[in-house]
Amino acid sequence: MEYFIAFYMAGVALAMLKLFRPSYLLLKDVDPNNIVVQNIFVSSIVMTLSFMILLIPLTPALLSDSLRDSFCVSFCDAVLNKG
Repeated sequence: MEYFIAFYMAGVALAMLKLFRPSYLLLKDVDPNNIVVQNIFVSSIVMTLSFMILLIPLTPALLSDSLRDSFCVSFCDAVLNKG
């Protein structure tokens, strides 16, 4: 059981580095006044919890560069749409 938890936490950390960090940097360049950019601590906690729940469906995005780019574009588009 310890190995499963270790691999799962490693996957969450990898998701934060490969999915959230590029999305955050893109958002920071596009809209520095966005709430996700202003409250990085809260948004990091929310994304960590989200990745803990959705790690299995997000695994292909972690393994493929094209799916990672697609995730980042979709995430930024969803965050920037206010209405």
